[in-house]
Amino acid sequence: MISKTKFKPGSEPEILKRLSAGLSKKEIQRVLAGALSSLDRAGVDRLLQGVGSDTGAVLRRILEADNAKQPPVPGKAKVKEEWDRAWEDWNARIAEACDSEGEYVIQEHHWEEPYFDPLSVTHDLEPIAARMRKLLPRVFEENLDPDFSFAEAVQENVREIGSSLPDYMDPFGNEGFGLGPEATDCLIDWEWRLARRKKMTGFQFVDRLCELEISTKGLGLDEKAVARFVRGLNEEGKQDVLKGIQAKREQNPWKQALSSAHSVWFQIYKDLCRGQDRPAYLENCRARISQDWALALPVIKDLERRSKHAEVLDLCAAALRSFLYLRAEDKWDLRQELLVTRAGYRLDRISDVRLLNLLEIWGRAAMALKEKEIVAAVRLQAELLEGWRNWEKAIAAFHRVPQPTFSALRERLFIQWKELVAEKSIGHVFYEGYQKSNKPHWVHALADAAWLGDQVLFCASLRQWLKATEENDEALRQSERVLARLCLDLDSASWLTPVSRALQNILAYGWSDDQALRASRRKCLERLGASSRGVCVISDRAAAAKAFQLCGSNSSIRLIYAWRVARAHRGTRQTARPHSACTSR
Repeated sequence: MISKTKFKPGSEPEILKRLSAGLSKKEIQRVLAGALSSLDRAGVDRLLQGVGSDTGAVLRRILEADNAKQPPVPGKAKVKEEWDRAWEDWNARIAEACDSEGEYVIQEHHWEEPYFDPLSVTHDLEPIAARMRKLLPRVFEENLDPDFSFAEAVQENVREIGSSLPDYMDPFGNEGFGLGPEATDCLIDWEWRLARRKKMTGFQFVDRLCELEISTKGLGLDEKAVARFVRGLNEEGKQDVLKGIQAKREQNPWKQALSSAHSVWFQIYKDLCRGQDRPAYLENCRARISQDWALALPVIKDLERRSKHAEVLDLCAAALRSFLYLRAEDKWDLRQELLVTRAGYRLDRISDVRLLNLLEIWGRAAMALKEKEIVAAVRLQAELLEGWRNWEKAIAAFHRVPQPTFSALRERLFIQWKELVAEKSIGHVFYEGYQKSNKPHWVHALADAAWLGDQVLFCASLRQWLKATEENDEALRQSERVLARLCLDLDSASWLTPVSRALQNILAYGWSDDQALRASRRKCLERLGASSRGVCVISDRAAAAKAFQLCGSNSSIRLIYAWRVARAHRGTRQTARPHSACTSR
C-alpha cells in the first residue's frame, strides 16, 4: 500500500538503479511507455524542459511523429552510442586478430606451424564498417568524435597485429592486411572531410593516402574504392592530382607506388594521363610493357597510326614475351613455337580478345613491311588461338598457309599442334601407379590422317599401334590411359553399355579432358570411319565378364584382361560389319 504522504522518487540515477533491481527490461519499457502516454500537455512540457534541450528536441519529434511513417531521426546521443558500439565491435575483432591462439590463426595439421589469416579479419570488419558508414556523416558534421582519425586508427590496428603475433607467423609475409571496400570508403570519407576542413587540395589528400599505404607495412587499401574516389573528383581536382604526381613521381612514396604496373596508384596515374596528357600516357604504358603486356596496345595503335611499322613489330614481340612471362634470356619466335602451347593455362578457358587484337596489328605491320613469313605465322597463330580445339578449323587453318613457300613453318607448327591435342586428349591422371608413355599413340595417328584426309592410313596406323601395345604387359600398362580414351571415344562409348556397364564406369572415371576437344575428336573419328565394330576393342560380352572374374579392383588389370580376352575371342566371333578401312584386313 502506497503511503499518502507526498511521493518523492529520488534522483534520476537512484530511480534507474531501483527500476533495474526490481523490474525486467520489458517491464521498464512498459513503465516508460505508460508514463509518457499518461502525461498531459503540461506534463510533457515539464518533462522536455527537465531532460535538456538536445534530448528534449529529439523526444518531442518522437512523440509528435506519425507511427505509420518513417522512424524519427536519432539524436546526437543515440548516434554517438551506435558509433561507439561499432568501434567496440571493430576493436574486438582486432583484439582477436592479435591473439596467437585466436580464431584468425589457422593450423590445418598438428605437425604444421600455425599461420595468420588476414582475409578473414578483413571479411569480418566489413559489416562493422558498413554500420559506421551510415553514422559517419552525422558523427563528423556534429563533431561527436572531435579528436578521431580513421587513418590513425587503422594504422595503429596494423601495428598492433604485427607486433602481437610471434615472428615465425610473419603475419603480413604472404598477404597484407587489406581493408575491404566498406572500410576503405569509411577511411576515405572521414579523412577527406577532415582534409577539406583543413583546406587541403585534392593532391595533398591523395598524397596522404599514398603515404599511409606505402609507409604502413602490411596495409592495403581497396583499389576500387581509391580509384573511385579519384574518378569522382571534378576536372580541377583531377588536374591538381595529376600535376602533383608528376612533380613527385621520382620521390617516395610515389616512386615506390608507381614502380608496379599493377598498383592502384599507377592505374590512377595512367588514367589521369590518358585524359589530360596523351604523350605521358603513352610513355608510361611503354615503360611498363614488361610488367603488363596489355599496356602495349595503346602504344602500338599509336605507332600504327603514324606508320611506324618496324617499331610495331618490336613492341608486339616484346608484349608477347611479357604475356608469356619470359625472362630476358629466354628465346621465343612465333614462327618457331605454337603460342597456345607456350601460353598453357592462361588460354585454357577462353582466348583474350586483346591478344587477338595484338596479333592482328602485328600482322598488318608485317604486311606493310613485306615480312610475308611473319604474316603467315601471325595469321595461323591467331586462328589456332581461338580454334585449336576444333580439329576441322585447325586443320583448315594449316591448309591456308601459303605453299610451298612456308611448308617448313606449317610442318613445324602442325607437329606441335598434334602433340598438344594428343596430350590434352589424355588429360591429367588422379591416381598413383600410372606410368605415362611418351610414345606416339592413336591420337597422333588420327591427327595425321585428318590432315591428309586418309581413312586407310588411320586404320592401318591404329592396328599397328594396337599390335605394338599388346606386345607385353608393360607396354599395355603404359598405354592404359590412351586405350581407355579410345574405348570411350569410339561411337561415343555407346558400344560399352551392352558389353559391361561396370567397365564403362571404370574407364570413364577421373577424366578432366576438354569437352570441346573431345567432341571434335570424336567427330573426326566418325568422319574417318573408325567405329567400335571396326576396331573391335572388346567384341564379346562374355569375354568382358570373364575379364572381370579374373581380376580384382585394379582398373589397369581389368582393362588389360578385357583387352586380351577380347583379342583372344576376336577370331571366333563373326558378326556382320559395315565395310570400312578399319574392318579390312
